Amino acid sequence: MRRSDQRAAPPLPGLDLRPPVLLDLWPAAVVAGIALGTAAPAAVPAALLAALVVSAGAALRRDLVPPPWRLMALLAPLFVACGAGVALLHASAPDPLAQLAALEPEGVVVEGRISSPPEAAGFGDRAELRVESLRYGSREVLGGGAVELFAPGLGLLGVGDRVRAEGDLYVPEPSPDFDYARYLATRRVSAVMEAESVRPAGEGRGWVGEVHRRTDRALGYGLRPEEAAVVRGMVLGDRSLIPEPLEEAFRRSGITHILAISGQHVAVLTAAVYFVLRAMAAPAPARVAGTLATVWLYIVVAGAPPSAIRAGVAASLFLLGALLGRPVSALHLVWCMLALVLTANPLLLYNAGFQLSVAAVLGILLLRRPLEDLLRLSPLRPPRAVSTLLSVSLAAQLATAPIVAASFGEVSLVGVATNLVAVPLSGPVLVLGLLAALAGNVLPALAYPLNYANGALVSVLEALAESASSLPGAAISVPDLTPALVALLYAGFLPAALCGGMFARERGPLWAAALLSWAAVWVVFARLASG
Repeated sequence: MRRSDQRAAPPLPGLDLRPPVLLDLWPAAVVAGIALGTAAPAAVPAALLAALVVSAGAALRRDLVPPPWRLMALLAPLFVACGAGVALLHASAPDPLAQLAALEPEGVVVEGRISSPPEAAGFGDRAELRVESLRYGSREVLGGGAVELFAPGLGLLGVGDRVRAEGDLYVPEPSPDFDYARYLATRRVSAVMEAESVRPAGEGRGWVGEVHRRTDRALGYGLRPEEAAVVRGMVLGDRSLIPEPLEEAFRRSGITHILAISGQHVAVLTAAVYFVLRAMAAPAPARVAGTLATVWLYIVVAGAPPSAIRAGVAASLFLLGALLGRPVSALHLVWCMLALVLTANPLLLYNAGFQLSVAAVLGILLLRRPLEDLLRLSPLRPPRAVSTLLSVSLAAQLATAPIVAASFGEVSLVGVATNLVAVPLSGPVLVLGLLAALAGNVLPALAYPLNYANGALVSVLEALAESASSLPGAAISVPDLTPALVALLYAGFLPAALCGGMFARERGPLWAAALLSWAAVWVVFARLASG
């Protein structure tokens, strides 16, 4: 039979290939359970009761829930209970290292591997140390866990180096402004150790630390110290060498987020490696494996900050889903990522960097479209590219403002405008920085021209931060912000966030205008409430 005579078989009558049930909200229910079990365990029974009411309503009154969502409604209590169970299991797990540190023993000898890039701090340097053995007195007490190690000379060491330290162990007391012990717990660190000296042990240096040291040097070739510090912050997330006045300028101008490793970093690296491997005609499994290996190496070398881990998990889910032919929506991907990451460590809920990273992503996904629709109806009618960039910046700023205010006591009022310049510039800075890091690890001379170009871009960012932060009213102080005020602002976001879902998209501009008005009223009210 000739090909032209072939006819496609007609589809079977009445065949519907769409999934008969929708379970897209299962990770959101799990996350809700983890959040409640971690932050408010006493509220778990009430949440389960509410989920059971929804489930009973779906079972008894079928018209209350659309058919595709009925199974999700029926299973909601199970997913919430699973999340709460995960949180309670983590909370009840024993921590022998923390229990020992609570006794504040002196003369403890610890051997282990450095797991974060050393940073200058106070009287010396600090780094996280994964404990392999801990001796107290004449015997080995335990192994496992991690401590925040403070000691002189740590700057000469790197991630993966095996060391031996002797000093005092303790759990830091919480202060009215900051609970340092809980912050350490978000990174799975149980205690603080102050040592007078640290020396290599066993095989000594690890290859990850050597890569970090070579990369750190490569990013500074040909740059002024201040420029090199900013580039290191943007590429490696290391802000320890950025002068305090400059870092304050970045914070007041609303662009300090570009100095932390975030989804943008991981997305740029993921896309670059994937397309290079595709250009080399690598098969799909090899492309995915090579890309994920590179991304996770970068995250480990940078010290594995929570925001980078979140982005790495999201990139892994996205690439694996595409490889298996199971692409998912961006919002569902975020909820799945949160369910996985918080199952591994529920205390990340208390990490400000993690909170900001998640809030920015959810803000962009849920608020960008109604804000962009509002901009297109405005008298200015900006071009599509400008309206998209402005709506993304505005959505991220609105979504993160309550967390920034609660964590740092200050809100930038110029962040939307400064991000219109900073975000487009940060992409090239990141790409040039990654290329310089790669080139500098091979041949240092190759990094110089890339760094020269990067220095010019960084100078623009520095000038932008300093000029914007010096404007009158660039940032307002909002001290002593209560959780109730934070929740109040987020409650006002819901109508705009649900446009296209619960509410018609045509009403998006109206809800976006209401959102902006609500945010302005909230800023004034929060300022007055905090005195």
